[in-house]
Amino acid sequence: MDFSLTEDQELLKNSIKEFAERVISKNLEEMINSRRIPDEIFSEFRRMNLFGVSVPQKFGGMGASPVEMGIIGEEIGRADPTASISVLYLVHNSWSYLISRYGTELLKASTLPKIASGELITGIATTEPSCGSDISAIKTRATKKGNSYVINGEKSFISLAIDIKERGGGFVTSAKTDPSKGASGISLFYVPYSERIEISKLEEMGREGSTWGALRFNDVEIPAEYLLGEVNRGFNIIHEGFELARSIIAVTSAAMALRALDDGMDYIKERKAFGTTVGKFQGIQFQLAEDVAKMEAALTMGYRALWMYGEEQAERRFNRFQVTREVAIAKLLSTVWAFDAINDSLQWHGAYGYSKNNLQEVALRAVRSFQLAEGSREVMKMIIARESLGHDYYRK
Repeated sequence: MDFSLTEDQELLKNSIKEFAERVISKNLEEMINSRRIPDEIFSEFRRMNLFGVSVPQKFGGMGASPVEMGIIGEEIGRADPTASISVLYLVHNSWSYLISRYGTELLKASTLPKIASGELITGIATTEPSCGSDISAIKTRATKKGNSYVINGEKSFISLAIDIKERGGGFVTSAKTDPSKGASGISLFYVPYSERIEISKLEEMGREGSTWGALRFNDVEIPAEYLLGEVNRGFNIIHEGFELARSIIAVTSAAMALRALDDGMDYIKERKAFGTTVGKFQGIQFQLAEDVAKMEAALTMGYRALWMYGEEQAERRFNRFQVTREVAIAKLLSTVWAFDAINDSLQWHGAYGYSKNNLQEVALRAVRSFQLAEGSREVMKMIIARESLGHDYYRK
């Protein structure tokens, strides 16, 4: 076992850390006030090839491994308490990966260079008004029409929706191609934004710079070559995207919490109560110790999940069920523990922690979203139990 980073990975980590300190930190206030990611962030993402992290080098991307994707996610998460830039990074790159892996040659040639350059932003459109994690219950339909598919239906709570509408891009979209087969009748498509997709804005509890929206597909016609993988195999394929995104979320959440704990430690070393600094009280020290231990463990679990994912995708070792289980463990524990750790840091700040001027409050609302995004914590528990008990206990 080797937990060290390669020389190239250390260079990558340092370059993202420098970018975060130089660019993200100075744009936080503007992002929180405007509730949009500033243009400078998009420009720097393009310059540093951060839109092309999961895109193969031959299409202009970085061709990074899952672990390297986690390294970038960790440093962005540590710098951005709103999680808005983290959402842009992980959603775009996780679902661009599926286009790279399952797209037709025509689709890859026409979209991946533009995705890597940031000219096109990639989102995921799975959640619907009547269903979230229960993908088999979706109602969106894709009907074959000659050498095209026509898509009709609704999606809701879609991250980056407004960014894609304004800046260009498309959605990796789930739709039923054979409704009689349930989950086995779902296919996956890349659907570019067009005027036949109505997008309405939704407001989030946190993640100030991220955009959220509801989509309505009105006879949206796309080439048959925009199908990802085989027809009626979308249910299996889409989980590969979810598992990559969930693993990055685990690392990002841990990084956000560790940053909050660092800020909390700085505060309790200076804040005095009853004649001494708050950090000398054993009750707070023990709370801090548990939070630090949990978040360091969560960070390690996140990287283990990313490493296993990469091994499975390269068909070197592990099967899909093993990876699914480890990813669910990492996401469940990291997102729950991160919320608790950030909440503790907020508490150490006293009344100031509850103010809008305190970034602990911003981070608490942001990290709460990760207990829902890309699969709720309840679904993570179902996965862990199912994969632990065996196939006889799968929910039919």
